[in-house]
Amino acid sequence: MAEHNYDELLEKAKEWREWYYDGTVNMNPVTEPVQDAFELINATLFGHIYQRPTLDGKTRSICTIAALVARDKPNQLGGHITGALNYGWTKEQILELITQMLFYGGYPAAVNAMNAAAKAFEEYDARHANDD
Repeated sequence: MAEHNYDELLEKAKEWREWYYDGTVNMNPVTEPVQDAFELINATLFGHIYQRPTLDGKTRSICTIAALVARDKPNQLGGHITGALNYGWTKEQILELITQMLFYGGYPAAVNAMNAAAKAFEEYDARHANDD
């Protein structure tokens, strides 16, 4: 495995997250004593894992949505739906994935995900209302 500079990973993570989350996520949401753990997660997941070339980011984003739906994690879902839209997934494709996850995560998880998706779509549309 290639050697990675921690500061470079943090910078990659910051740039990628700013784009992926459409500038809607606080890049430093935590304070000491958990800041170090947050930076480690950020550098590893977003600065390294999401940047690996074997799977493209578009595929990773939809896989993340599937996992969050199946695990009933609607609080984390909105940001990843924004990222999937930024990667070019359509609302219809995202809703179809959530519908499929009904059979793997259960009815309550799918309902929670649909509500999170509706909110994420509304917020995304509002941010991009003047894009042409």
